[in-house]
Amino acid sequence: MKLNRKSQTTIFMIVGLVIILGGAIFFYTTQKIAKPLEPEVRIVQEQVPLEFDPVKKYLDDCAYSVAVEGLNIIGKQGGYISFADKSLNREAFIITQNPTESDAVEFTKGSGLKTAYWWYLKSANSCKGDCRFSSKRPELRQTDNSIEKQLERHINLKFRECTRNFEPFADQGFKISEAGKLNADVTIASSDVLVIVDYPLDIEKEAANTRLSQSVARIPINLDKIYDLATKITNMEIKHRYIEKHALNLLVAFSGTDKSKLPPMSDLQFKFGSSTSWRKSDVKNKVTGLLTSYIPLFQVDGTYNYERNEFESELAQRLYDSTIIPVANSSFRNLAAYFTYLDFWPAYFELNCNGERCMPSSANSLISFFGIQQYRFVYDLSFPVMVEVQDPLALNGQGYSFNFFLEGNIRNNKPMPAGFAPLERASLSERTLLCDSRTSGNITIHAADAAAKKSVEDAQVLYTIIGESCFIGATDANGILKEQFPVGVGGSVSIVKDGYIGKAVEYDPKAGREDSVEAQLTPIYTKNLIVRKKSVVKTPQGWQFSDAAADLSSKESASVVLTRISDGTELDFSSIAGYEGQQKESSEIEIAPGAYSADITLLLNEMIVIPERQKCVKKGFFGGKECFTIQKIDYGENFNEGGLKLNFTIGANELEKHNTIVLYAVSIGIADVPESQRVIEDIEQMNRVEDYSKTYQAALQPSFQLK
Repeated sequence: MKLNRKSQTTIFMIVGLVIILGGAIFFYTTQKIAKPLEPEVRIVQEQVPLEFDPVKKYLDDCAYSVAVEGLNIIGKQGGYISFADKSLNREAFIITQNPTESDAVEFTKGSGLKTAYWWYLKSANSCKGDCRFSSKRPELRQTDNSIEKQLERHINLKFRECTRNFEPFADQGFKISEAGKLNADVTIASSDVLVIVDYPLDIEKEAANTRLSQSVARIPINLDKIYDLATKITNMEIKHRYIEKHALNLLVAFSGTDKSKLPPMSDLQFKFGSSTSWRKSDVKNKVTGLLTSYIPLFQVDGTYNYERNEFESELAQRLYDSTIIPVANSSFRNLAAYFTYLDFWPAYFELNCNGERCMPSSANSLISFFGIQQYRFVYDLSFPVMVEVQDPLALNGQGYSFNFFLEGNIRNNKPMPAGFAPLERASLSERTLLCDSRTSGNITIHAADAAAKKSVEDAQVLYTIIGESCFIGATDANGILKEQFPVGVGGSVSIVKDGYIGKAVEYDPKAGREDSVEAQLTPIYTKNLIVRKKSVVKTPQGWQFSDAAADLSSKESASVVLTRISDGTELDFSSIAGYEGQQKESSEIEIAPGAYSADITLLLNEMIVIPERQKCVKKGFFGGKECFTIQKIDYGENFNEGGLKLNFTIGANELEKHNTIVLYAVSIGIADVPESQRVIEDIEQMNRVEDYSKTYQAALQPSFQLK
């Protein structure tokens, strides 16, 4: 059959159209494959009668508002929807009032606002050699406890509450009933967050009816980009330790042999007589003050709030430039990053001082009339830094913030060493199966109060094996948890609860075998604190200890550090308190039964001076004398007059029966000696506080009062 020219033209047009459509389909599918972060999502585009549109819009608004509520909570808490509800967040956290001994930081005591660490020292601050760093950064997608999954569980929990049982539609003649289960699906896409809530409903109004199956909301928050910047900031800290280096620059820049400055890490003076000294608690306050002022100077290169300033002072420029974090990625130009340290977040601070007083080591030559004063102070410092990544354009201009914490750690005047292992988004999405592979028989955990002999509810149970901690669950109202455990080469069960000292028990569950573990948790009490003194007085026969206890005067104060001596099965516990003489309100201290190492520093706010005097010594074999002048020594107004260094044991009965604990410190009575009668040898008594503590330990044991 012969085709005419018009038929041929038509065939060519059809073939061309097929080629164009095929190319378009190929381009579309390859583009979808090239964007793995834009997963295929099935959205049911339901057509409902016009009279049911208000119900559909109402549900879509609920999906939007509940999702935004959850995202705001996640942003405030470092990627977590809850720290208390294990049905929402499966990750185990240990959170204490001490932010440098915690997995998250409580913003203020009792506020309820907590934010997770993305990089921190997991081990105790006092660790030596076996120190371990960790991260509580959650995955963004895929894993069971990812931000996506946590948000889904939040929506599942809150969506019905948002609908208010459809009360606004009851008066309008609507009849609405559930026709299936509610289930939320969240997808964090490359530029926003997609929320689909499957919630089948049968809706009637007069003679009309319909079924509504899905609610859909797109949340204009670029969480993917925010999370990416937060991860880069964290990895830069892990690799380069910029927080620690900046803090060290501050310690060096603001140190010197002047009392108004910080004790120097290294300095030498040729000077006879009194040297510069510092009070350790004052030094700590100055350091935290510097952190409060200078941590906010950090900037991230490439973000919209980045601006490099120029300074005439070389020191100022060096300090300023050390705060620039060189991410240098233009894709973050619509985001801002802010850094904060607040001085009411307690820092871990140690300085190699003799108790509360910090002095250089001195060597004086009586012949050459000069002295060598060597300043070598070693700083140990840990402190939390909050990072806020902000997108001011999110939520249609309302803005969105995502917060997390990093921890700075300095030991021996250097950044604390930690192996660099960057947090990679791809690798961390591959979840380990260890915690999910529970093949033991049912293991019964029973947590009880060691003092009151009662069950402990909501004690968190973790099992650590091969370097990984798995959250097992929490005890019920009877203090019981019955769950299966992972099976391996043996590990340890940790049982922790606020208000108790955590317990760690070595344990090796066996496949298929049922067993039980008993844990007696030691309670922590809050007691009133009184510090009294027992003096060492100067008599014609020498310095003598007096067993008569006296109250501290209005010029005296004490700092108390009680470190509990663990038996190896309990977590470390220490308590710090201050006490002012003649104070109107009582001090409080947290304390638990057990053995303690007590370190008390007693300070006197009074000018103490050792006057200048002449001293003569024999010279040679012929009995001649050489006389010289011992210059006046001025100790200033913060005089370390004594303290206590003693081990003692506090029983559970004393803490159960009494509300107040009284601690005793040794006071060296130099202030009671008239200034004209003070001699340089009297100062030697200050070095004997530990000797007096041990010699008279029976007289220095703590006592208890009912009120």
